[in-house]
Order: sequence, then C-alpha cells, then structure tokens
Amino acid sequence: MRPTVVTGAGQGRHTVRGRLAALPGGRRRRVALYAGSVALVACAYYLAGRIGLELAYLDGAVAAMWPPAGLGLAVLFLYGVRLWPGIVIGDLLLADFSTPLGTVLGQTVGNTLALVAAALLLRRLAGGRGALDRTLGVLALVLCAAVAALISAAFGPTALRLGDVITADELGRVLRTWALSDASGVLVVAPAMLTWAALGFRGIHRRDVLEGAVGLVLLAVLAALGPQRDVPYIVFPVLLWAALRLGPRGAATAILVVCSITVWTTAHEDGPFVRDSITDSLLATQLFIATAALTSLLLAAVTAERTRAAEALAVSEAAQRALADEHAALRRVATLVAAESPPSRVFQQVTEEVGRLLGLPAATVVQYHGAHTATVVGGWSEHGRLPLPVGASLELDGDSVVAEVLRTGAAQRVERYDEAGGSVAETLRSAGYRAAVAAPVTVAGGLWGSLVAATTSDEPLPDGLERRLCDFADLVGQALANADARERLAASRAELVEVGDAERRRLERNLHDGAQQRLVSVALGLGVVGAKLDDDPGTAREALSAARDDLARGLEELRELARGLHPVLLTERGLGPALDALLARAHVPVEIVELPEERLTAPVEAAAYYVVAEAITNVAKYARASHATVRIRRSDGCARVMVSDDGVGGADPARGTGLRGLAARVEALGGRLDVDSPPERGTRIQAEIPYRGD
Repeated sequence: MRPTVVTGAGQGRHTVRGRLAALPGGRRRRVALYAGSVALVACAYYLAGRIGLELAYLDGAVAAMWPPAGLGLAVLFLYGVRLWPGIVIGDLLLADFSTPLGTVLGQTVGNTLALVAAALLLRRLAGGRGALDRTLGVLALVLCAAVAALISAAFGPTALRLGDVITADELGRVLRTWALSDASGVLVVAPAMLTWAALGFRGIHRRDVLEGAVGLVLLAVLAALGPQRDVPYIVFPVLLWAALRLGPRGAATAILVVCSITVWTTAHEDGPFVRDSITDSLLATQLFIATAALTSLLLAAVTAERTRAAEALAVSEAAQRALADEHAALRRVATLVAAESPPSRVFQQVTEEVGRLLGLPAATVVQYHGAHTATVVGGWSEHGRLPLPVGASLELDGDSVVAEVLRTGAAQRVERYDEAGGSVAETLRSAGYRAAVAAPVTVAGGLWGSLVAATTSDEPLPDGLERRLCDFADLVGQALANADARERLAASRAELVEVGDAERRRLERNLHDGAQQRLVSVALGLGVVGAKLDDDPGTAREALSAARDDLARGLEELRELARGLHPVLLTERGLGPALDALLARAHVPVEIVELPEERLTAPVEAAAYYVVAEAITNVAKYARASHATVRIRRSDGCARVMVSDDGVGGADPARGTGLRGLAARVEALGGRLDVDSPPERGTRIQAEIPYRGD
C-alpha cells in the first residue's frame, strides 16, 4: 500500500511516513504499539465473527449467539475503550456490502457504541475486577450484556429496515433475535476471557487439570448426543460440578464449550433444541444459553465467596488463637514482673515464651556496654544449647541484629546471616542460625539492651515479628526498672537512716560542745556566787555577771540550733527573709541574685532553704571561697535552686552526709540534686524541686 499524500498549507508536501519519522522516538513507539493493538483487536473481532457466522442458521442469516459481542466487551474492559477503532474495523470487515452503505454504517455504529457503553458500565459496576468471583460481578455482567444487546438492537434492525433489507413485519422478530444473539455472545464469550485474564493459571494444581479435562470430555459427549427432547438439560450436572469444583474459570470454560457445541449441533438440525420452526429453535437455544450461563456463573461466584469467607474465618480464628496465646504469654511474664522476681528469672521466662510463641528455636537477652560491646544476660533454646551462652561477651563489630538495634535504637531484622559480617554473625552462622529479629529494651528512657529471637529455617521471617517482640521487650524493661527502683529504694532508706543518725550525732555534739558546756559553766558560776555571796560580795557579783554572760551565749547557741532544725522566720515570713537572716550570719559574702516573687508551698520552701543553708555551710568550711551567689526561680513547674561559689571545688556528695541528706530530701519531693564541683573551678549545687501551684 502506497502512503497517502497530504498537502499542507504553505508547508509543501509530506508523506505519512515522513510525519511519523518526525515524531519523537517514544511517541513513535506508542503510536506503533497502539496501531498494532487496534489491528490485533480488529483481527480477533473478525475471526470471532467468522466463527459466529459458522454457527448461524439458514446459511448465516440468523445467529443464536454472536461471539464478537462478548469478545469486544471483554477486550474494551480489559485493555481500555481507546481500542474501539479495532471494533469498528473488525465490524466493517464482517459487513455485507451488498446492502446499502447507510445500513452497514448504522450496524457498525450500533455495535461499537453498544460495546463501549457496556464496557464502561461494567468497569464502574465491577470496580475494575473481571474475575467474576462475586455475585455482584456476575449480575453486573448480565446487566451489561442486556445494555449492549439493547443498544445494538436499536441500531442494527433499524438500519436494516431503513435500507429496505427487511420488511416492517419482520422488524420485531429481527429485533428480538438480534438482541438475544448479542446477549448470548456476551454471556458465553466474555466470562471465559475475563476470568482467565484476571486469574490466569494461578492456583491451578495437577488435580484441577485432570478434573477439568474429564469435565470437558463429559460436556462434549453429553452436548453432542442426539435429539433428547425429554432431557434437554442433561449437561447441567457437569456444569454445576465445574462451578463447584473449578471456580469461575472452570464454569466460564464449561459454558463456552457446551454452548458452542449446542449452537453448532442445533444449526445443523441436531440436538435437543431443534424445533419445528427456526424461531422456536433459536429461542430454545438462547434460553438454554442464558440459563446455563447464569446458573453456572452465579453458582461459581457464590462458591468463591463462601470459600473466601471460610478462608477469612480460618485466618481470623488462627489470628485470634495466636493473639490469645500471645496475651497469655504476656500475662505470665507480667505476673512474674509484678511479683518482683529477679531480672535473671524474668530473662529466662521471657526468652522461653518468645521462642515458643513465635515458633523460633532460640531467644536471647543482651545488655549493651558502651558502643561496641554487649553481654548475654539470658537465653533459651529448644535444644537446650544456647548459640550465645549466658555471660558471654559480644563484640558488636558487624551486621548482626544486635548491633543494628544498638545503632538505630529501633527493632531490626537480619534475613540472611550468611551475608552478614562480624563475630556475632559468624557465631550464629556456625551454630546453624540463618536469620534473626530483635527489639530494643529501654530502661528510664535509655537503651539498655535488646531481646533477640533467631531461626534456623531457610523460610523468610513472618511480617510483624518486630511488633510482637517489642511487647515482650517492654516487659523486660519494666522488670529492670522495678529492680532498679527496689535497689534505689533500699539504698535511699539506708541513706536516710544514716543521714538521720549523723544529724542526731551532730546535734548531740553541738549541744555537748556548746549549750551544754555553757549551762555547766552557768551552774558552776552560780555555785561560786552562793559560796562568796556573804564573805566576798564583789567576787560574787563578778561571778554572777560571768554566769549571766554564759547563759546568754548558751541561749544564743540554742537559738542557732533551733534555726538549723526549722527557722520560725521561714514559716512566718517566707523564703526571702529567712535567707536574709541566714546569710547575715555567713562567714563568706553571699549575694541573692534572684528570688520568686510569690511564696512556694511549705515543703518546697523548706527544701530550698536547707539546700542554701547546707551549701553555704560547705562554702564556709571547705571551699575557701571569696564570694557566693544564690539564685532561686520558678520554671517549667519546678523551683530551681542554684548556689555557686568561686572556691577550690572538689566537693563529693558521696563523702559527706550533708549533701546526701539534701539529695534525699529533694528526691523525696520528686526532685533532683546535682553537684558540679571541678577542682580549682568552684562549686555549683543545683536542685530542681517540682511544686504545685497555690
């Protein structure tokens, strides 16, 4: 075929080949691919039409089933309505040009519009699914077959009548035959194409192939039997068997085979549907096609739905059983944690529960030490031999799952240890383990270690193991936090007893060395007064004056001790005046830089006062400082107390009962005491004490 010559206005003459050559490479390929697709659709449509004409009655004049209708609908649904030119070309190739051209064009337009409309409607109703494994999908196909038949029948017979090809008396009969023929073609051909295109050969086993072959042979034999007017539906048991056993693909294939044979035998005046008139034969055949297609497809769809429901129920029951097992395992571990069992016992229980629940042969708990080492602190193995013994030290130098958790702080998995490097990976690989999953164990917001589960199977690890493992890792962290809290509580109790004893000893010493000695001195002085009062009044007056002075100094020392216990000024007037009075007696210049404008709650004020008092006492005794500052502010729900000096530094809370007692007092209110005292750079004592608003 020579190229068509097209003349452009003011652009000279260009051939179609030249225009295609001028297109970009990608666009040329798309144009060529589209043209090839259209040509392929046209050929398929034409071949289906030729087959339909071979199955027609009265030497091709009347067709009980029109296969191109089903093929065209399936093609446009599967590959897009943009291939409609292929329908037009194929229909024109099948046209009878002995009839008027208007009649030919009217039939082609009707057939194309019918298939485009039906394909678009089926896409919308079926949601793009062509598997016909749902009842609604089958009903949608039936509706689309009716739509396609009505649109096509509205154009075709009308065009025949307008071209005087048929008479007015024949119009009704031709209209009915035309519509039923197109509908039958859709119900027979489209299901086979749609189901096989959607499902392919997926899920077909050797037994299914054998059953399908036996079924097709039975259908062919039963459908080809001679006239049996009494049992025209003898093939139905096989059709139902195919729908039940082989699903939508088997049902659609069985329908295509049995209906094609039925139409062929009836067209050759044989079979159970031959009647006295061609009209009756057509109706009987088409009724059989509709009944067989609807029954088989609906039964196959219902069976597929019930199969999916049963599978979903089985999956749900398995998931519920797994969830119940997981909850039971978590409950057992949680009970162990609540019973304040030792961490080693919790590690043993957790690893065993994890291994048995997840179906993995080994589980381990490791504790990190810095950025490169870890220690195995617990483990379980179904064979009793741990790949990483308890107490073993691990070098985190490769791609093991333990190292990955340390680097990322999140749950990790390693699918293939034969591709991982490092000593841990080598140890696990030599022990026969192929993959592992791990979850971080956190204590007090920090990464403490990881909970690891490993497998020897070559099967990939199931999805969701990390989440399930994290639940157990959280319980390990809680057990460690509980143990730490118990240890800290015991230490705090011991420290409070120690601090209390030290304070009592200090009070006793101060009373003994101060006020008690003054009172003894007063008593002795009064004794002298009594002895000299008559004989030497002057000496008695001097002794009495000295006793009065000793008594005054004793009272002052008692007041100092009372202020150390709890100053009255703090209760009556608040933190500012109490600190002013305290710092006025200090041996080092102290500046109050900042104080809160409003009073704090009594416990917080008392704690703040004693933090300042103890800090200033330490400055005077040990710091050799020339200056100190006090700053108290309210910030973020805390009272922040800071006392700093320019002394020699080196203060250590562990070596003094005063600071330890302050820390215990602050921690009892939910706060924290920090001491920063580098040598020769001064000391800064900072307390954060939570408070409630007034």
